[in-house]
Amino acid sequence: MTTTGRTSLRSGSHATSGPPLGPRTSGAAPPGKTTRSSGIPLDDIINDPEVEIKDMQTARTLLDQTYTIHGEPAMPEHISQALFYISQAKNVNNMLWSTIRATAFLVRELAAPALANSITRAVADKLDSSVLIAISPHIGKILAAADNLEKINEKANKNVQLINARITDPTNPTSNAPAHLSINHLEDKVQSLANDYARAHAAIKERQILIELNGDHLLLNNTTKRETSIDLIKQAIDTVDRVDGPGLQLKSIAHLRNNCILLKLNSQESAAWIKDTPCRTTFLEKIGGTATIKDRQYSIVIPFLHVNTDLENPDTLCEMENENNILTGSISRIKWIKDPAKRSPTQKVAHALAFITTPESANRLLRDGLYWGLDRLRPYKDKREPVRCLKCQ
Repeated sequence: MTTTGRTSLRSGSHATSGPPLGPRTSGAAPPGKTTRSSGIPLDDIINDPEVEIKDMQTARTLLDQTYTIHGEPAMPEHISQALFYISQAKNVNNMLWSTIRATAFLVRELAAPALANSITRAVADKLDSSVLIAISPHIGKILAAADNLEKINEKANKNVQLINARITDPTNPTSNAPAHLSINHLEDKVQSLANDYARAHAAIKERQILIELNGDHLLLNNTTKRETSIDLIKQAIDTVDRVDGPGLQLKSIAHLRNNCILLKLNSQESAAWIKDTPCRTTFLEKIGGTATIKDRQYSIVIPFLHVNTDLENPDTLCEMENENNILTGSISRIKWIKDPAKRSPTQKVAHALAFITTPESANRLLRDGLYWGLDRLRPYKDKREPVRCLKCQ
């Protein structure tokens, strides 16, 4: 502040007596915005043509001449200080002096949150820089250790490949290992290749979507040209493609004999995106008809299941999931392999076929068994076998 002396803003009777008090009325308040001590509307007080201070510019000019620093922003703390200095002016009565000080304290209270925020931002910036300085050496060490581990892994892979080449080389004179070791190594190689093929095949299935169509579909039927089908599928994919999505891309399309279409996308995330509930509905509506997406299921055979089990009741499936600690809804349905009408009157157990929606739940049932009715049943995979006569073969 530029001055600490006592200075009066206005001279005359108003400086000594304060603003005129209006009549106090009881009952409903007068129309328009008014102060609590005056009956004059607030807009008339602000737009009074006889006063000198009419706007922000004239107010700032006056305060810069007396109580504030020229060019500094008019923050709440500066206005509060100016009000405290104004309260020390000469010829100010007690009522006006108390009103000015009360207003100064309220304005000063408004400046407290802004000051706290500025202090918080300054402290946070310093903490961020301190944390970065502290962890920078450790990040460098971690990156260096990762590079060393990668180099060691590459060297180990090269050594393993070199050893395998020496073992499998029949012309290598230094190889004096027994013949059965080479056979075992070859069996391990075959098993490893089979596992790799199984994983690759499973990954391909995760990127596929099977669409089942109705027989009287207007656009996708046996007489539809392949170009027309591709255009319709691409349009349906574009309707569910989003900026925050995985980036949908159609890789291949195949028409199956059972009136189905098999789509292959660029990633597992893309297939899961379309199969999700909101995108699934939009995608199928764009295709039209009564098209549905058939989710992949894993069938297992449950042997010797009690015939009194009600497989048509959804509560039975829920109880079976809870008793075996698998995901809710992972058992889509269970059906009897043999028609119940063809059972013998004294039959107590029968084989059933269960359809599981997740590979984790199916593998758990195959590994740990199925617990039901205080019995441990041992399910096994439903393998496709060639049809043969059990009497002559």
